[in-house]
Amino acid sequence: VYNGVQYRGSTHLTHKTAAMRMEARKKTDIVMGKTRKEAPDFSKFVEEFLTLSQAQNKASTHKRYRVSSKPLLKFFRGKVSEIDVASVERFKVSRLKECSPAGVNRDLAALRYMMNFAITQGYIESNPVRVKFLQEGPGEMRILSHDEEKLFIDNAPQPLKDIAIVMLQTGMRPNEVYSIRKEDVHPGFIFVPKVKTRFARRNIPLTAEAAAVLERRAKEAKGSYVFPSRLNPEKPMTISRSHLTVCRKTGLQFRLYDLRHTFGSRAAMAGGDLPTLKELMGHSSITLTMRYVHPTPAHKVEAMQKPRTFNGGHKGGHIEKMEPVN
Repeated sequence: VYNGVQYRGSTHLTHKTAAMRMEARKKTDIVMGKTRKEAPDFSKFVEEFLTLSQAQNKASTHKRYRVSSKPLLKFFRGKVSEIDVASVERFKVSRLKECSPAGVNRDLAALRYMMNFAITQGYIESNPVRVKFLQEGPGEMRILSHDEEKLFIDNAPQPLKDIAIVMLQTGMRPNEVYSIRKEDVHPGFIFVPKVKTRFARRNIPLTAEAAAVLERRAKEAKGSYVFPSRLNPEKPMTISRSHLTVCRKTGLQFRLYDLRHTFGSRAAMAGGDLPTLKELMGHSSITLTMRYVHPTPAHKVEAMQKPRTFNGGHKGGHIEKMEPVN
């Protein structure tokens, strides 16, 4: 540690004496202000990083880094080597005024990854992103009622209508639905190969309605994808903009992703066990699956009614009717 900055690294040597000599030379270089390479301006560094990211990372990962780079470039000025723990803390406080704790954490994670890249390039000796990440809440999850589901689907144009049906009856993520290829659709089930994590690679049984939708679209598709891009049938669609239009028309307020939450909650409330639901939704743990389970007020009343019915049946007690309260 020198001037409050921690320096870490490996000599890549196996002989102890030689390693200690190299360590001594490195300490001298740090004290004398010598660096292996001159650090560029942060803006130039981010440009260099994004070029490499586009070549090495998945499109979704690169997009996340590209989005996070905008607030980072707005805040950090000067050379990349001038970024320290204190400036990262100031960024965290400043960014929290503009977005949620989850958004701040995504930006911090991107910056940490960038700084690791800076270390490999020889611009800095240690990663300054050693701050504590913010506590994130469970997030906003909206569970649709059956009446809301019918209202939305009745007013949804194609292909949004088919997308909604598949999500509500399989629990697939929007991007997973967009990426369905013809060869992924099988009699009675769908295979999800392009995954968010290794746990998301899975087979999902299909209901009759979901199977009919996918089989019909697979027959009608001109390219490889069941939900193709309007501009190129050999590429998947990326977003359904008509969702917001339908929400404004019907007065509903929810995200397309909430159809996945709705599937999870309904499956749990119908008596499905959590290990099975975890596999269906492609989660890495049951703890994560629990975040998607939100009983409705009516379901809570039904659960409270069961022990009251049991006690009344065995003790002759009077059973009162309970009404759901929002």
